[in-house]
Amino acid sequence: MEVRTGTVVSLRYCMKNSNGEILEDRTNTTPVKYVHGSKNIMPALQNSLTGLEPGNSANVTISNNMDLQLDASFYFEIVIDDVRLATGEEILTGKPVTPVLNDAETCGPGCNCC
Repeated sequence: MEVRTGTVVSLRYCMKNSNGEILEDRTNTTPVKYVHGSKNIMPALQNSLTGLEPGNSANVTISNNMDLQLDASFYFEIVIDDVRLATGEEILTGKPVTPVLNDAETCGPGCNCC
């Protein structure tokens, strides 16, 4: 499934400033999840991810010449881990719902259920 409005996207990324300094590195952590089209991430970044599929990667630059009021440019190296349809609740709230596990279920090493 591709990234489009009404999907929950799981991704990992590394964000650098215009000097190449790492500002945030989430490449070796649990993926970040967001509802695509909910305006919870910068529109320019969201537009760059539209159409990507799990396993795809992208290099995205966000800068002042995009009609944004930024003091610097930012560079993102992004990997899409998963894309699924958002539930009605997720679309209404604009946030992914964290699954609730039954008492009988347990998580193992590397679990991404939360």
